[in-house]
Amino acid sequence: MQSTQKPGPEKSKNCVSDRIKDVILQRIFDGTYQPGQKLVELQIAKEFATSQAPIREALSQLEAMRMVETEPYKGTRVRQVTSSEMQECLEIRGVLEQLAAEKMGDKLKPRMDELRQRAKDTVVAAREKNAQKYGHANIEFHRIIVEACANKTLKMVWETIAPEIRMLSLVHSNLFNLEDCANEHLEIIEAFAENDNRYAGKLLKLHTETVLVGDEPPAVG
Repeated sequence: MQSTQKPGPEKSKNCVSDRIKDVILQRIFDGTYQPGQKLVELQIAKEFATSQAPIREALSQLEAMRMVETEPYKGTRVRQVTSSEMQECLEIRGVLEQLAAEKMGDKLKPRMDELRQRAKDTVVAAREKNAQKYGHANIEFHRIIVEACANKTLKMVWETIAPEIRMLSLVHSNLFNLEDCANEHLEIIEAFAENDNRYAGKLLKLHTETVLVGDEPPAVG
């Protein structure tokens, strides 16, 4: 017999805050909320027809993810990012993904078709100069590789910077060198297909590490 017990108020509040968090996160990713833009609790609460409590919880989760920042008496804003932060995150991600490739064995084989599709999606998005579409397909391409490695600790560390990488890449909107980055995904797949995981790892590291010079926008590998 199925239980008809309704979720308690705490569980309901968590569900609402999670939904609001996801919406705000998507708006940051797609540029609806710009870096430095203030997020007003009362306005968001009115939009979602809820109290400020789940809004505060959602913003707290986003602050833990380094998507927003809160200052006393100034409120919460979408976090502004720097080229140096972008470079640091990419360097760390490059090392993690190289390690994932080297420890992969043959675990990626069942997901090769999925990986190829995500790579094709990045190529299409690059040609369309669609930053949002590219950002989504790109992060999913790299996520497949990390997940296939089946190293829970590596995946956990990678996940802590993956949303930030996506946000940082979308800050730079002129899509510098994007088609070259998309094509590099195809080279990485070819290395995996030839069972040369070590070379695939080297390609991933080179692909992911982006050196930023002045205000020149990064490739978003």
